[in-house]
Amino acid sequence: MKRLLIILGFISAIFAVILAVTPLNKLAVFPVILAFLCGLGLLWLSKKKGFKSKSIQYIFLLSIIAISVTIYKGVFTETVVGDVEELEQRDEESVEDSKDLLEDLDIEDIEIDDSDF
Repeated sequence: MKRLLIILGFISAIFAVILAVTPLNKLAVFPVILAFLCGLGLLWLSKKKGFKSKSIQYIFLLSIIAISVTIYKGVFTETVVGDVEELEQRDEESVEDSKDLLEDLDIEDIEIDDSDF
């Protein structure tokens, strides 16, 4: 049980740190929660069985780093909305281009053989 919690805690804490520094930082919360739970489980086991382990501290440290980076990015990252009129104009142009392409197709010349169905 101890080894399982240590391995799961380290994997989830490292995964949380990796997610925290990427643009997917909002997804880092789930591995952080899992790492904290594994750390708490290890802490409870260490109190109950009386063993000392540095891995508990490392799991908590990595989890705190991941949650700190996630909170930092959430607070200080600004979402910039682009020019909406330009996006609408591009959308209209793409619709017009699609209509032109569809009008240029000759669908009448295509023969469909019913034996294939």
